[in-house]
This record gives sequence, structure tokens and C-alpha cells, in this order.
Amino acid sequence: MVLADTSVWVDFLRSGRGEPSNAFDDLLAGRRLLMCGQVAAELVAGASARESELLWAKLQGLPWTSLGQAGWRAVGETARELRRRGARVPLTDIGIALSAQRAGARLWSLDSDFKRIAEALDGLELYAD
Repeated sequence: MVLADTSVWVDFLRSGRGEPSNAFDDLLAGRRLLMCGQVAAELVAGASARESELLWAKLQGLPWTSLGQAGWRAVGETARELRRRGARVPLTDIGIALSAQRAGARLWSLDSDFKRIAEALDGLELYAD
């Protein structure tokens, strides 16, 4: 399973062609693309009302993962560790990374923040198309 970050989704939705798109299509067709609440919320926030309805219908058909109470505590602890190391990254990104890690999925992102998160989060595997 692969959890695609918002940056990958946006790239796919804007271009819809090329190598990253082919890999995305393959993951989607094979039901190996995982969704989490943070990514879904970011996608809906960036879409028009009309686009949002169509997008939400598609997102609902994907397998989802969520953090739960213990996961949100881990978000805070990971943020604290990153700050101790001098790295400040959005809590949303930490939540996405932990969602992937706890689901045993690889994380696909075009955002360099996730490399910093992976250094502090054991077991987070990044996906390279």
C-alpha cells in the first residue's frame, strides 16, 4: 500500500499524464492507494465546490487509515522531537507520515518535509515512483 500526499494528488489531478501519473494510475487501479483524513481535507479545501463533490465521491472509494487517540499523541511527540532537532514541519504532514507508518504503507510525496520526518520517525518508508 502507498499513501500519496496531497502534493502527489495535486500533481496527478493537474497533469494527468506522464510517468508519475502512470504510477499513480497503477496504484489506483490496483486498490493499493491509501487515503487519510489530512490529505482528503487538504484536497477538498483546494477544490471548487463542484470539483469537491466529484473528488469526494472518488476518495470515498479508497481504503482509508486513521490515527486515533494514540496516533495524535504520537503526532505531538514526533513534532517535539523534530523541533528538538531544529526542524519545524506542519503538524498535518506529521499526521500524514504517521498515518502511513501505522498502516504499514509507504509514503509518496513531492514535499521535502517528509524526508526530515522520516529521519525522526522509525519505520516510515518513502515511496519513489
